[in-house]
Amino acid sequence: MPKRALACDALVAAGLALAALLLLATLAHQLPPALFERETGLDAWFQSDIPRVLANMVDAGSNHYRTKVHPIASILIHPMVTGLRALWPGTDLQAAMRFAYLVAALWVLSFYALCRVLGGGRVVAACFSLLAIGSAAFQFWFSVPETYGLGSLTLLWVLLVAALAAHQPVGDRLLLAASIASLAITVTNWVAGLALALVQRPWRRALAISAAAFMAVAAIAVAQRFLYRFAKFFFLGSREEADYVNLERSGTVLDKLAAMFWHPISLPEVLSVPSVPPGLDWVTVQLSAPASGGWAGVSALVLWSLLLAAGAVGLLRAERWRRFAAVLGLTLGAQVLLHLVYGDETFLYAAHFLPLLMAVAVCATHVLPHALAAAMALAAAGLAAFHNAAMYEDAVRLLQHAR
Repeated sequence: MPKRALACDALVAAGLALAALLLLATLAHQLPPALFERETGLDAWFQSDIPRVLANMVDAGSNHYRTKVHPIASILIHPMVTGLRALWPGTDLQAAMRFAYLVAALWVLSFYALCRVLGGGRVVAACFSLLAIGSAAFQFWFSVPETYGLGSLTLLWVLLVAALAAHQPVGDRLLLAASIASLAITVTNWVAGLALALVQRPWRRALAISAAAFMAVAAIAVAQRFLYRFAKFFFLGSREEADYVNLERSGTVLDKLAAMFWHPISLPEVLSVPSVPPGLDWVTVQLSAPASGGWAGVSALVLWSLLLAAGAVGLLRAERWRRFAAVLGLTLGAQVLLHLVYGDETFLYAAHFLPLLMAVAVCATHVLPHALAAAMALAAAGLAAFHNAAMYEDAVRLLQHAR
């Protein structure tokens, strides 16, 4: 690609990242301080552990026990937040939010690059990137200090390697790096790294790459245990996760599927669950109907569903992208099967679904005219951004102290 074309792409991607950061900063400014305090904010934001994650980001002496499912998140995130704080002093929350914004910017840049590698033109890549930025998953999970944004970014990197492999051979080192990244933040996301190795290499070589990735992350986890005394070893498992399997309150299979395929793009009506004083009431969308958010949300869902269906057809028809489709399909299928049985609030994992679903949708350009796909994505982006910003305000309004 000529240098001038690369410069244009860099300028467009940077503009998109800047727009995303402005949106996230505007949204985050609405959040009440009580959401970040352990006594009041735990589980309030769609069952997330924001106060604990915030403490882990800024305090080495806090309880890092969730490293049993987030293998080396602490040893990766805490030093980066500390470094950012040294360069740009601020409060605990400010430092953690700046890291979250950095992850968001990298996510936008990486997704734009993925669109271009998948064959989308500059306009197509920009329009689909705007759709991702306007999505509920992006607005709600990249605007708070959580691990889901970084986990989503590692999944995106695996897809980017898989897409690059359709253009030129990729070496074992790159496959190993992608596998390590996918395992580093959330243990179940390793399925992406495993799928990538299995699709790109004979099974014995894939097994060797995967074993090397596991050993590398395990070695770092051991070092992490010495630096963060409350950290746990992910390879010993977590009995606690059994408490989140087949919960009746998580609804039906259809409720969960809607939360996987529709809620990440357009959030339905946000509901409030009473908490115990002094905590904030919890917000949830687990049992909300997909079309309950208003006309803009419904319109965005219609366009999104058409793009998603066209993208699925495009992946199945395009011979060149068969291996990419295999990696994407295996990863998405594993995530769906997992969250049909695991989890209380499926929207909690929306950021992990976002890169997978958006990658499918971008492939709509393989069966639709690029101009039409871009126009549909741009229209869906505008509707989704407007709708999800309103839902964000509703969610913040519902974060009231329990009575």
